[in-house]
Amino acid sequence: MYQPEGTNTAGGSTRPALPRVLRGLLASCAAVVMVLAGTAAPSFAGITGYRVTGTGGAGLIVRTNPHDAGAPAVAVLADGTYFTAECAVRGRNIYGNSVWHQISAPVTGWISDYYTTTPGFNQYLPGEPECGTSTPPPTGTREDRALAWARSVLGHTHTNGDLGDSNHPWDGWCDNFVGHAYGRAASGYATALVHYNSLNARGLIRTTGTPPAGALVFYAGASINGYAGHVMLSEGNGNYITTAATVRRVSLTWPGAPYLGWSYADPEWPGR
Repeated sequence: MYQPEGTNTAGGSTRPALPRVLRGLLASCAAVVMVLAGTAAPSFAGITGYRVTGTGGAGLIVRTNPHDAGAPAVAVLADGTYFTAECAVRGRNIYGNSVWHQISAPVTGWISDYYTTTPGFNQYLPGEPECGTSTPPPTGTREDRALAWARSVLGHTHTNGDLGDSNHPWDGWCDNFVGHAYGRAASGYATALVHYNSLNARGLIRTTGTPPAGALVFYAGASINGYAGHVMLSEGNGNYITTAATVRRVSLTWPGAPYLGWSYADPEWPGR
């Protein structure tokens, strides 16, 4: 064992002083050994070599929060884009994969692991640290979170593979849209009219008053909707978010289809 110059060894002799250059070299080596043997160095360089995949050409949305479906979008990364992962957390579940990576390149934000070439499904990358707790899970009711998500996709034409659903146009998929608002890749009903009939049979449909925020608002089958009915999401103030050529905000009236009533989302839907 190296001892400072001038100290006694077990045999009582004194070790000669080491040359200054050699002492400096040993000190440098000792510092390296301490870093290698101890915890990770304070600065983490990030993990590279993985890229975006599986979005069907729609691209992967980089968000400001891994827990909130309504978190603002930072950018959209095309399939094949390489990224640098700094750390990971368990966030919003995307088709059975709840891992989200905080990335620092090509932009800063959060991406779902589901749409990447990382080697393990629903697993952190080898050597990837846990992120801090600066992005807590969202608060508010399931209705609040449903509306936050619906507002975040205003103007969109396609699903972008949200929740692992196939990338398809929103137009004609109104019941799928309200299902997505409540965290479901599919609503579980063949049409909006089937959905309405199921809720009505359970005594959950109401026909009076302004539909509250987050409520599902139903319309009868008519030629305008292929006799499949229609459903949209109430904002609680007389405005409604619906699917069409783009996701848009409309009034209560839906031309050509009589209004049937409203209901809170299915009690079994836990929300986002």
